[in-house]
Amino acid sequence: ALSMFFIVIFEQIEQDIQLQQEITEQRGKIAVLQMRPHFIHNTMTSIYYLCDQDPKKAQEVTMDFTTYLRKNFTAIASDHTIPFSEELEHTRAYLAVEQAQFDDMLFVDYDTPVTHFRLPPLTLQPLVENAVKHGTSKKIGVSSLYISTRESDAFYEIEIRDTGVGFDESIQLDDGRKHIGISNVRQRLETLCNGTLTIESTPGVGTTALIKIPKTEVYSK
Repeated sequence: ALSMFFIVIFEQIEQDIQLQQEITEQRGKIAVLQMRPHFIHNTMTSIYYLCDQDPKKAQEVTMDFTTYLRKNFTAIASDHTIPFSEELEHTRAYLAVEQAQFDDMLFVDYDTPVTHFRLPPLTLQPLVENAVKHGTSKKIGVSSLYISTRESDAFYEIEIRDTGVGFDESIQLDDGRKHIGISNVRQRLETLCNGTLTIESTPGVGTTALIKIPKTEVYSK
């Protein structure tokens, strides 16, 4: 009877874990479908005007936008972790489109020597998009965004740092609506690879997001 009790308990735990993974995956897919309508509209408008002003640039933005959309919809079909290089390509395409619209007011610097690890799809790109939308786009003057990777004995780390307007963390934490996207990223990291996401921000200085993924995790999927 005791053995049967433990078997039932273990089965229930496995079912709960499976359900949590499915919920996390569904939230990620919903996030893909909630692309900002005004971002798509502004991009198409920019391409329209560039066709006359700078046809070559219009072609480049169109290709970057196509890559961005393809990566977004590919993420819907992904139930597991993906190579960091794929997520970085998605992010680069998104930022290239944004830079075309910011007209040299958004500076982006990449320092990503460490790429041999996996992470959930839509991890880096949404955080970068959040930095552009809520930080750099509201700043007067040139804004900078830095994306870097490194590794220690125990972790792979990704840092996203911007020189945007920043925010008061105590106020932001009280408004759950502003943290839906970040919460989804944090939950997928925890569920799919036991990773963590921490965010620090200072008003008027900028925001830094740090992702840490344990090396002890097995990414065979």
